[in-house]
Amino acid sequence: MHNCVIIVAAGKGSRFGGKKQFFLLHGIPVLIYSILPFQKNKQIDSILLVVPKNKIAAVKKLVQKYKLNKVKKIIPGGKRRQDSVLNGLTHIKVQKGIILVHDGVRPLVSQSLINKGIRLCKKYKAFIFGVPITDTIKEISNNRIKCTISRKNLFLVQTPQFFETRLIKNAAEKASKSTEYTDEAALLEADDIPVYLFQGQYNNMKITQREDLRIIGKII
Repeated sequence: MHNCVIIVAAGKGSRFGGKKQFFLLHGIPVLIYSILPFQKNKQIDSILLVVPKNKIAAVKKLVQKYKLNKVKKIIPGGKRRQDSVLNGLTHIKVQKGIILVHDGVRPLVSQSLINKGIRLCKKYKAFIFGVPITDTIKEISNNRIKCTISRKNLFLVQTPQFFETRLIKNAAEKASKSTEYTDEAALLEADDIPVYLFQGQYNNMKITQREDLRIIGKII
């Protein structure tokens, strides 16, 4: 059994105004914070980083600087997230174990969340965390409200996401190239493979806005 993490950090950060995975928090890049929980976790055997092609050399230096010896490969990203994930999956040769996929801009993942996810993935084969939506949700058209959507069974999905190795590799290879998948669970959903969700942790935040850097910086 081999547990491998693919950390996806190839985004351009167009809406953010820069590659947010390389912004500094207390002098350390966000990406490093996102790697460290997996580096420290005893159940994780290897880490693959998917980054912009023009950042590979710089990331290699960061890996050496922070002594991240579980990082085995640094791979160029693709045009879309699913392309970047597939690039990572093609470098995983083992067939037995669990593959975790994590955002390079989600730096607060806890050890308890990683351990719980691995344990539940062994039972369910495909497993993700999410948190219940608490805000009221409206659907609009041309700025006019069409309806209010019930939030009863709606969750905000988090990473890492956990999959039996063969399941995620097969689903990614079979996925429609014309459809855009915004997370890895959707690859399995498209192949009619059951994916299970349990409640995650609200502080496992993803950086999407510059204000998030300030909030996460305080937590760190």
